[in-house]
Amino acid sequence: MRIFIALLFSKLIKDKLFSYVENLRDNFDGNFTSYDNLHLTLYYIGEIDELKLCKVNEEIKKIKYSSFEFTISDLSSFKNSPTQRLVHFQIKPNLNLQGLHLRVINALKLAGITIKSTDFTPHITLGRKVKISIEELSKIESEVLTVNASRISIMESKRVDGELVYEELDYHLF
Repeated sequence: MRIFIALLFSKLIKDKLFSYVENLRDNFDGNFTSYDNLHLTLYYIGEIDELKLCKVNEEIKKIKYSSFEFTISDLSSFKNSPTQRLVHFQIKPNLNLQGLHLRVINALKLAGITIKSTDFTPHITLGRKVKISIEELSKIESEVLTVNASRISIMESKRVDGELVYEELDYHLF
């Protein structure tokens, strides 16, 4: 099973984020994030078995942290190809979010997960392979959103009837 660790959002935040997905989908070609799949990845693990998943779950539940807020700011993109972009919301630099990411990395190491990279560019993906230029993207005004983080989710990425589905397998309140 393909596993990742994430922060999920309240309905209010998801509604606001999804309004941008809908705007992009209505005006540009691409592969857009479904409402239920909106999240912020803390670390993508990849393929692991049930035994390793149990160890990950045990270590994640040991993380001690205080809830905090972070800010979703501007629309931006990473380049997929010369004509396609991964469109996302940037997250303003946040020491608490960076600290939580490092705690997750340490918990995963204790669970026996090989960490491929500790690079962390927090973002919320709205669409992949979007046919949009930087100029077109810069014309879309974005609202600054403040998000409360108080739980870590262990997520499975799978295909159901051809659709990409992210399912929360467990979570840990902090």
